[in-house]
Amino acid sequence: MAEGLRERKMRVARRSMERAAVDLAYEEGVQAVTVDRVCEAAMVSRSTFFNYFSSLDQAIFGSALEYDPALTDRILTQHAHDLVVAASLIVMASVRGQAGDDLTRRRFALFVREPGVTSTVSWGSGVSRDRLVDVLAAWLDAHPEYARLDDANHVAEARVTVGLAIALGDEVQRHAREVDGEFPIDLELIQVVRAQMAAISIQAG
Repeated sequence: MAEGLRERKMRVARRSMERAAVDLAYEEGVQAVTVDRVCEAAMVSRSTFFNYFSSLDQAIFGSALEYDPALTDRILTQHAHDLVVAASLIVMASVRGQAGDDLTRRRFALFVREPGVTSTVSWGSGVSRDRLVDVLAAWLDAHPEYARLDDANHVAEARVTVGLAIALGDEVQRHAREVDGEFPIDLELIQVVRAQMAAISIQAG
C-alpha cells in the first residue's frame, strides 16, 4: 500500500527530530541534548515533539527494540550453549537496524562512545528488556535441554540471562573500535569478556 501524503509528512517530521537529537548527542554528548535544543534544530514546537516521542531518550536512541523471529532463532540456535552471549548478540544486531542507515550508525556510535547507556538509558522503560525475556523464555520452553536452572522456571532463567547479557554488552562496547565507519561485532572480544564474567561469578571455595 502506497504511503499517503500525511503519512510521509509525519515520517519526515519524526526523522527530522530524531536526526537533530542524534546529531546533538553525537557532537556534544548525550547530556548536552535537551528537548528545547532539538525543537530549535528541527524547527518544531515542544508540543509537536511530544506528539511524536514520549521522552527525549526515545528521540535519541529510538523506540523500544523489536526482535525479528528469524534473527533471534538463528542466533539462539547458533549460541545455544551460552544464551548470555546469544542474548547480547541479539541486542547488538537489533540496535544496528537497517544496514547503511546513517542515523542508525550514529546511534550505535553513541552506545560505543558512552558505555552504560544501554542499561541506564535505552533500557529505562523496560520494554526492550521484557520483550527479550519473552523471546528467551519461549525459546527455552521449546528447547528445555539448554536450560541451566533445575526448577524449569524458564522466565526466571530468561530474566537473569538478559541481565547478564546487558552487562556483557556494556563492557564489550567499552572496547569497540570503528572500522570504515562501522562497528563490527567482535566475537573474540565477546568471549573474552564473557570468560571474565564467569570467573568473577564463580563462588570462592
